Amino acid sequence: MMKYIPYILAGILLFMVLFFGLRHRQEDELQNSYKPPVEQTLPDFTFKTLDGKELRLSELRGKAVLLNFWATWCPPCKEEMPIFEREYKRCKNKGFEVLAVNMDSSEGNLQKFLKENNYSFTIVRPSEDLQKELKLMGFPTSYLLDKNGKIYRIRLGVYKELEKDLKELLGC
Repeated sequence: MMKYIPYILAGILLFMVLFFGLRHRQEDELQNSYKPPVEQTLPDFTFKTLDGKELRLSELRGKAVLLNFWATWCPPCKEEMPIFEREYKRCKNKGFEVLAVNMDSSEGNLQKFLKENNYSFTIVRPSEDLQKELKLMGFPTSYLLDKNGKIYRIRLGVYKELEKDLKELLGC
């Protein structure tokens, strides 16, 4: 009987890891995505395009906008980038725009990432005011805005339900 104890303990440990891992995943999906109960808008943030121009959030009114805050060192951020690319290509003709706000402190990390990855949506840097004003809980954080600039959904973590939300919001 003693020789089976390590196998029994290993089985119990494996069960616990699987159980709590799946439970954590369910909690993540349920708690980190929500629609605001009342209409809300974001301030008219200013961003810097990669070629140095200023872009204001209000310039995109009339389009549904995915405003995503990410960093090159963040694995979940990298995981959702192909989702954004697919949905951008699918829905851009219906008035969908992606603003991926890179929050890296090093410009070199962003340039290296861009050389290795070819995305067609807009990647911007935050203005100094935005960095002071915005209080993010972590990366990635996404805001999906409707064509009037109202927040449709806030997503903390990988935005896997973007396709579903765009079908509801834009019919694409």
